[in-house]
Amino acid sequence: MRLRPGPLPAGTARLLARSALRATVAAVPEAGFAGLSPATWAIEAWSAGGRLLADELVVVADHPGASPVPGFATTFTGDPAPVTGWLRALRCTVVQAYDWMASYSRPLPAEPRWSDPLGRPVELTALRALADALAAGGAVLQAYAPVYAADPAFAAAHPQERLYRSDGAPEHLGDLLEIMNPGDERWQRHWLGGHGEALAAVGFGGLHLDTYGYPRAARDDAGHPVDMGRAYRAFLAAVAAAFPAAVVSFNQVNGVPPGLRLSSPRRFRYLEVWPPNHAWRHLEGLIARSAGSAGSAPGGGEPVVLAIYPPVWSSPRADALRTVLLTEAIATVLGAGLLVWGDRRGVLRHPYYPDHERLSGAEARIALRWHRFALRHRDLFDRALDTSWSEIGDENGSVTVHGTAVPAPEPLGGTVFTRVVRREDLVAVSLVDLTGSVSGRWDSPTGPPSAGAATVDVLVDSPGGWVAEVAVPGRLGGRFGAVGTRAASHREGTAVRLTVPLRDGWAIVRLARRPGAGA
Repeated sequence: MRLRPGPLPAGTARLLARSALRATVAAVPEAGFAGLSPATWAIEAWSAGGRLLADELVVVADHPGASPVPGFATTFTGDPAPVTGWLRALRCTVVQAYDWMASYSRPLPAEPRWSDPLGRPVELTALRALADALAAGGAVLQAYAPVYAADPAFAAAHPQERLYRSDGAPEHLGDLLEIMNPGDERWQRHWLGGHGEALAAVGFGGLHLDTYGYPRAARDDAGHPVDMGRAYRAFLAAVAAAFPAAVVSFNQVNGVPPGLRLSSPRRFRYLEVWPPNHAWRHLEGLIARSAGSAGSAPGGGEPVVLAIYPPVWSSPRADALRTVLLTEAIATVLGAGLLVWGDRRGVLRHPYYPDHERLSGAEARIALRWHRFALRHRDLFDRALDTSWSEIGDENGSVTVHGTAVPAPEPLGGTVFTRVVRREDLVAVSLVDLTGSVSGRWDSPTGPPSAGAATVDVLVDSPGGWVAEVAVPGRLGGRFGAVGTRAASHREGTAVRLTVPLRDGWAIVRLARRPGAGA
């Protein structure tokens, strides 16, 4: 595949593609880039005199779900441009359409206009235009698709396909919908037929398979216990067989069922986060439990998206926005994406996505700066070995952080959340200032950071053989810039010492071996 950047600034003489892992590929504007490996690339346009003219982020992946940048859409009438403009600014590759269905049992009606189950208007032409506009930019529109939701009339007519409680009453969600058995082949056939029509008619490129975190002790119509993990796996296999090209996500609410493996190759792990996982420090364990693995690869090696709805917007808006920004920073450092941005400068605050907050223009600029910083550097944290728990606070560690705030290898309120990741010729240290948080929770507002700066010592084999750089959201467009270093004493020799600014609340240090420097 050849990547040709969009309109280039006048005077562009050469192009460079850079990844967070320090890969660099050069190209001429006329030809573009051929064969960029899967990664997030910063495409830079340079003048003949060596001046940087433009810097844009591009996600290269085998398919949009392989390295998802998630977003949401809830507006399905009129011109989609206000929605797609924000989603493109966010560089979203997978966008969840919520809630577009006419009914749970028959998603797509015969009429060109309808209302969703809670009465919001939907137009088929607007849905198609949204799907087409996203596809033109390389993104997919996912149909929100609960795996076991049915309307009361359908459920009453198909009692053998329902799930039941231990007291014999049908499982349901309030008075809105009834819950069917996802492992029942009759329900699967009905579900696949209805959603297959919608995929073809709208142009959806994927499906978000939603669950509600229960049932936990369901029974079938004969009163036999239903293994929900097995039922979900059967449902996922049926979806993969019916729609092999669809980008599929499955909602493991709070990691339930734990250890679930997804059967479609075009899939990613999706975790809706609720208490008791209300603290930032809970997210790492939740990701590991969802995949049934405590290994270094997030989500067991499958892409991971966290869906979090910070209910903080009754607080001062600066404190509310800071909580959301820090939540995305923490998710990124843990190797996951975050579903929180979408629609028209929207940010989630509630599981019913139309009930979201709308950012002001100034707030949106801040959000974009942090979001693009996270996107630019995310490959550092899901493609390297995390050594944080044997470094930070360990007197034998080769990375030491000094400052007014205590460093911690987990995101605790009142600390600087510090993560160390390593590759053969690269060491990266992320510092996220959480000193403005009293509770260390994603559901509480966060005050301004106070750490100011930190001094980082990194023990390396040959201090003169490494290049040190620092990136912060508010400088150089978030790109890495060279930083001065000095020697520092370490119990095993000499470390590289540098000062890291934390005024913006997040900074990343990257040390890379100089070309030709021996190990």
